[in-house]
Amino acid sequence: MKNKIRFIMPRLIGATVIIGVAAFVITVLFKLLLGLSLLAGVVLLGIRLMGKKGRRQLQHHPRMMPAFVNPGTFGKSSATTGAVHPVAGFARAKETSIVPID
Repeated sequence: MKNKIRFIMPRLIGATVIIGVAAFVITVLFKLLLGLSLLAGVVLLGIRLMGKKGRRQLQHHPRMMPAFVNPGTFGKSSATTGAVHPVAGFARAKETSIVPID
């Protein structure tokens, strides 16, 4: 019995150490991948939010606004003579219908 324990114990200790080191390496890799994934998600969310903010600012920039041109003003070039058209970002589609005039 004493010989069996002397034979098995070094192998059992060696196997335990190898399995412990492998589990430690796998745990460290998993934590690194999880941390990188979370960091990438936060960075991408920040980039996305900054991109939307930049697009909103560009949309309302005075140089980006369309000119008040109405072709139905019959030669009057004043901006106040025609209807003001909504900016493209805020325009809503009208429902079209035929209205009979009696």
